[in-house]
Amino acid sequence: MTWILSIEHTSRYRYSEPSGGSFNEARMLPQSDRSQFVLQRHLIVTPSAHVLEYQDYWGTLTHVFEVHQPHHELSIIARSQVQTGTGPLTEPESPSWLHYRDPVFDDAFAEYLDPTDKTLIGNTDEVLSALDLLRCSATPRDAAQGASDLVHERLTYEVGSTAVSTSATEAWSIRKGVCQDFAHLCIGFLRRLGIPARYVSGYYYPDQEASIGELIDAESHAWVEAWVGSWLPLDPTNREVEPERYVVVGRGRDYSDVPPLVGIYSGIGSSTMEVHVGVVRQS
Repeated sequence: MTWILSIEHTSRYRYSEPSGGSFNEARMLPQSDRSQFVLQRHLIVTPSAHVLEYQDYWGTLTHVFEVHQPHHELSIIARSQVQTGTGPLTEPESPSWLHYRDPVFDDAFAEYLDPTDKTLIGNTDEVLSALDLLRCSATPRDAAQGASDLVHERLTYEVGSTAVSTSATEAWSIRKGVCQDFAHLCIGFLRRLGIPARYVSGYYYPDQEASIGELIDAESHAWVEAWVGSWLPLDPTNREVEPERYVVVGRGRDYSDVPPLVGIYSGIGSSTMEVHVGVVRQS
């Protein structure tokens, strides 16, 4: 099944004192791939700025812009319309565990096998016990799904319980987090199992009851892809993956590779940021 989703992602900075200028980098718009087809996309920056578009090292569509005039507020609106759920109906058979022990395989996927500060999971007895259990899975695909299920069962979703700097180890210790933490922890388990895993940033259509044409509040979302012969999407936050509900914006080793918006500004005042994401299912 395919859907058409319209997304409007607004980020707004407000400065207590006028900013003399700012430099910003946005990853807020999707691009077409095997799972989705982008029908249209626009980035609107106020005050107006020249916007440079390029693909970063990880393949994520990135927009860079500078504002040189004094301003109290900076607004970035990313609008897109995407046909989702366009991926193949069947996936290749999962390779055996033996395939994952090949040094050539390790070299090919090194960037998605090496741990990062955000995806370290430590060596507590509970972590080691969970890894032993997952290694008993019949196939790497089964182990990948098992890791996602494990994180979903052990962590409680709680807004405000963590920050963007929180590591998987820290989230595991308090058993709380948001989608970013669920994703980092799942990636940590997968990489310890020798399964390449990458962090996915994008949007998720959350409302099971919403009508076609109804505007609903959403958020940026994070999930995981594990290599099991092809890239298998896993969502440890929601457990089940319905492809038509997801829009991919970027992929990387962890959140640090795909933040929706980062920037610096000149000025002596403080700043606050507001974010809103609205999604409409068109068909």
